[in-house]
Amino acid sequence: MEPTTPRPIFAAAPTLVGSFPHTDPQRLVDRILDRFADLPAWPQLPARDWLESMYVQYSERLPGAVIDRPGQRIYFRCDDAFYAQLEEFYEAVVAEDVERFAIGEDYALGLHQFLDRVPRLGANRPKWVKGQVTGPFSFAMTVTDDNKRSLAYNPELYEVAVQGIAMKARWLARKLRQIAEGVLVAIDEPYLCSFGSAFVNVPRNDVIAAIDGAVTAIHKEGALAGLHCCGNTDWSLVLATDVDVINFDAWEFSQGLSLYPAELISFLENGGTLSWGIIPASRSCDDLDPRALLDALDQRIQPFVAKGMDRALLYRQALLTPTCGLGTETEERAEGAVDALVELSSLVREREGPQ
Repeated sequence: MEPTTPRPIFAAAPTLVGSFPHTDPQRLVDRILDRFADLPAWPQLPARDWLESMYVQYSERLPGAVIDRPGQRIYFRCDDAFYAQLEEFYEAVVAEDVERFAIGEDYALGLHQFLDRVPRLGANRPKWVKGQVTGPFSFAMTVTDDNKRSLAYNPELYEVAVQGIAMKARWLARKLRQIAEGVLVAIDEPYLCSFGSAFVNVPRNDVIAAIDGAVTAIHKEGALAGLHCCGNTDWSLVLATDVDVINFDAWEFSQGLSLYPAELISFLENGGTLSWGIIPASRSCDDLDPRALLDALDQRIQPFVAKGMDRALLYRQALLTPTCGLGTETEERAEGAVDALVELSSLVREREGPQ
């Protein structure tokens, strides 16, 4: 299903991946809105509360979910209560009761601060905003049942993960569409790095179907759908989905993505965006010289050009991000990465001209 929002020309705009080390959401949201005029993103704050960690944040009210806060563990349990919850869950899915899948303030305070602050900007509010949701495949592979078996290997719980994440993504897209004309919701799929290994026994078509279920849900709200993977993977799988934006770690793993020129040319010609994770998320802010980062970006784009992709199109249909979330950094280093990212974007736009 195609999004009702046309795919835009982002022209190397800067944006964010998700997590920050901060604990004061209001100050951070204000800083993000000040620095990111084109595509600000709400921040996930796992240091503020464990409930904001990526596999807990989207588990709220899913049937069978057990949130063990003292032990900081999430798992699913198939007891008698589960089956009662399951019936209500599927009734909500079939009825497209999107509000049933809301993400509360306890689980995403940065999101709710963002939803409150953006409208207050009035005429200065951004045209586009971005959000993120844990991907269904990564959720199902990482979270376990009470026997410590991945949800992906329990058919009932796998469907809960796939359908639940899709509805959470749809709710998020709907809320963000209330504050901005354009919305991008990125599906975070770090576990794709392990796809194809001996540790993953999930068929390729099932992974594509799970991702596309979330993509379709996002598109139903008129938003664009992105996918973020912070390591190397089988990029042909990602390119076989219906995502509009591919966010990858260009600092370490751009070579792997460049191995699929035919698929990438088709993706770009259809208006797709490559989101270049070019700001190393684990380096000191003292090392993040924007002009050195521009050289690094050019070096990573060149192999794509050499394989037949249009250079101007690559820069025009680009976003720039950190390689991953900044949640494991200090606040100072995270803010240094933000500054370097914004400055890098300005350098690219100054050189490449108006788009």
